Amino acid sequence: MSGKIIITNYDKYRVALKHDGKNVTELDVSRADEQSELGNIYIGRVTDVVKNLNAAFIEYSKGKKGYFSLDDNKDMIFLNNKNTDKVCQGDTLLVRVAKEALKTKAPVLSSKLELAGEYIVLTSGDTRISFSSKLKDDSKKKEIEESLRNEYNGKVGFIIRTKAGGCSLDMIISEAAKLYDSYTEIIEKAKYLTPYTRLYNTSKSHEVFARDLFKDDVEEILTDDVEVYNELKQSMGNAVRLYNDPMLALDKLYNVESFLEKCRMERVWLDSGAYLIIEHTEALWVIDVNTGKCVKGKNNDKVFYKVNKEAAYETARQIRLRNMSGMIIIDFINMKDKSLNDSLIEDVKQAIMCDRIKTTFVDVTKLGLVELTRKKERPPLHEILK
Repeated sequence: MSGKIIITNYDKYRVALKHDGKNVTELDVSRADEQSELGNIYIGRVTDVVKNLNAAFIEYSKGKKGYFSLDDNKDMIFLNNKNTDKVCQGDTLLVRVAKEALKTKAPVLSSKLELAGEYIVLTSGDTRISFSSKLKDDSKKKEIEESLRNEYNGKVGFIIRTKAGGCSLDMIISEAAKLYDSYTEIIEKAKYLTPYTRLYNTSKSHEVFARDLFKDDVEEILTDDVEVYNELKQSMGNAVRLYNDPMLALDKLYNVESFLEKCRMERVWLDSGAYLIIEHTEALWVIDVNTGKCVKGKNNDKVFYKVNKEAAYETARQIRLRNMSGMIIIDFINMKDKSLNDSLIEDVKQAIMCDRIKTTFVDVTKLGLVELTRKKERPPLHEILK
């Protein structure tokens, strides 16, 4: 084990990164003076219903409004007396912040509540039990599903996280019970509270990062922030260490400033001498793979495949580091050999499996461009670092 999770303050940002001993493989950046609202649950008041959009705008916190799709939200939890199931101006209901504000777009709100644990996520409005695609043990999955259905069938649903694969059934059932108790408490409390009340506060960004990425390949969590140290020490125990070296600051030790600058550069060099060009438009991200210095006098598909494979894994890393989302188009070096093109597609699929955020391989276009989509949750890195 050589990996580390480093959490430090740089300038006005809190930076969390996972380092595998050679490279940074994961990154999370948030403003130190701001707390993300993503996942929080509020009592909201409907301020407008826009019929031509089939949507409503809901003020969930004083002075803050979010977009609420009526097509996507069928099972709503109303808190005011009603004789209709239609959303009307003035209604109060429970909402969760499903997406943060992006540029000029308001936050997206949902009536589907989610409470996240270490191993599972409880969901309301959707009673399915689903599993992370990385969980391969069918017998264990069946055992988990049967146990949860016996207890909660028709009440709530659950998403079983990858980390559940390494724990016992008793631990999963125990966490499900705690989450369900919290869920019922939220529903009950909401009946007696006023609009704009926050009923559920998700973990801080760095806590989620540490929890999700603390795996077998991580040796320790290192931070120079006493507050962060005290928060993580409670849940992570002796794996957390407080860094206190007056001779060399933690952000200097890991060259945080230089690394963040590289994460905003258009050109990314590969070990082979090839490079990526990464560009962001309003509609999508475009990544172009260039041979650079690596194929002088070597114009053949086997060489191109090696470069493309390296580019596939580096592209997946850059997608995570820069928090790209939406449509992503990758233009690999053209190869004539169909079997090598098929192998490259498998490499791309394997590379994006490491992502904590849902990333989907869509297709290869007629022009040979690889198309991916990645779920939008938070702003991309370049917007946070403005």
